[in-house]
Amino acid sequence: MNEDRKTCLNQDSPAVSVRLPRVMIAAEKSGGGKTLFTCALLSLLKEKVQAVRAFKCGPDYIDPMFHRTVLEIPSRNLDSFFADGDTLRYLLGREVLEDGDFPESRIAVLEGVMGFYDGLGGVSERSSAWEVADLTDTPVILLVDMKGRSLSALASIKGFLDYKEKSHVAGVIFNRLSPMLYPGLKEQAERELGIRVFGYMPELKDLTLESRHLGLVMPEEIPGIRGRLEQIKEKIRPGIDLDGIVEEAGRAAEIEVKRPEDVRRSCNRSTLSNQSVKKTVVAVARDEAFCFYYEDNLDLLRKLGAEIRCFSPIRDKELPEGTCALYLGGGYPELHAKALSENISMRNAIRQAVTEEMPCIAECGGYLYLKDSIVDPDGKEWPMAGVLPGRSHDTGKLGRFGYITVTAKKAGLLGPAGTEFRAHEFHHWDSEENGTDFAAKKPVGTRGWDCGYTTENFYAGFPHLYFYSNVKIAENFIDRAEAWKKKKDE
Repeated sequence: MNEDRKTCLNQDSPAVSVRLPRVMIAAEKSGGGKTLFTCALLSLLKEKVQAVRAFKCGPDYIDPMFHRTVLEIPSRNLDSFFADGDTLRYLLGREVLEDGDFPESRIAVLEGVMGFYDGLGGVSERSSAWEVADLTDTPVILLVDMKGRSLSALASIKGFLDYKEKSHVAGVIFNRLSPMLYPGLKEQAERELGIRVFGYMPELKDLTLESRHLGLVMPEEIPGIRGRLEQIKEKIRPGIDLDGIVEEAGRAAEIEVKRPEDVRRSCNRSTLSNQSVKKTVVAVARDEAFCFYYEDNLDLLRKLGAEIRCFSPIRDKELPEGTCALYLGGGYPELHAKALSENISMRNAIRQAVTEEMPCIAECGGYLYLKDSIVDPDGKEWPMAGVLPGRSHDTGKLGRFGYITVTAKKAGLLGPAGTEFRAHEFHHWDSEENGTDFAAKKPVGTRGWDCGYTTENFYAGFPHLYFYSNVKIAENFIDRAEAWKKKKDE
């Protein structure tokens, strides 16, 4: 029995209290400097704490890539639309619970999303950074933008403190503040508002993180990114009370961590039925074109018996040896359409695999790769894998942006008709033919649409799936992969 499945089997105990020092970095609004400061803080903490872990509130893929660049280990998402409170607390604290050698010297840093209270539909705190802080009882340090103001910022801070009876805001850091103004503002804020001030960041005019149509550019696209992050860290170091932040994180209450019932069921069922079976190889497309994956999705596949083998549809000529399932995630295929198209060997290999009914999940960018063609940003059309009809092109704006609940209208790879899961859409490229096998519904209002394609061994569509919103879909995917492998071996 492999070790992942042993871990699954042994986690039938009730909730366990775990100590995980932690703090959330939040801001008043989007563009408030959260990612830049979080990366600098992670880098500084690495000098003091043995185990530093990073999390991103919300569905974002790119901010965790910057965390990973600093820590050189994956960063994970905590999203209260995708997962309930028990699941969030499990995802936050499971490493402490499951790893007997996890260091005592540890800290978790959660980066918020948008403005601290901004949630669904712009009119609710549901699925906001505040809700994640509330569900995980995490102390919050609020980044306060001081550009163009001084004392007026204290009124804004007071509003954040008072807006909710339990705001979880334990302190602030002043962003874009002159060092000369800092001592006086710190003294007044602590005296009048009764909160801690953990320092300030000067304005960093020449040290920014570039953006594009889906948010920040990816770290590897920024020349000298590690050097730039090191510069940012050193610019921020003198103004930050790092010891105070570590102390505040250490005050966080213990969290009750238990494995959610559906996760226990899936892992245990998979363990008992597959004790003597070799791991199922899931080939995951991962390169510049396909890079948007929730790490927790991949972790869950591993717990269900999968061996993740990454490959590049840009550079590799064939699928990894032993592949019996495909996972084609999102990313930027439109920016690499020429290279993807010219790799005819890989396009043929993937088309053949799907034709032979190898189980396949294709989300957003991966879905576009399976279509007939992609029109690149210069307007040139490039052939793709040709599994699905239609071409995709730039619409010049975000299409069907945001959270959705998706329901299967027919039986397929993810489960029977009626199977429901949470997902997210975020794309500029679109197509006229996007399938009708699922119904997507926005969580606020009445808007909905049909989407996606499915068969017994296939799912493709724009929605990015989150497996922990319905663990059964991941279980079905691995079951199909094992059945395909068995049939192939006969």
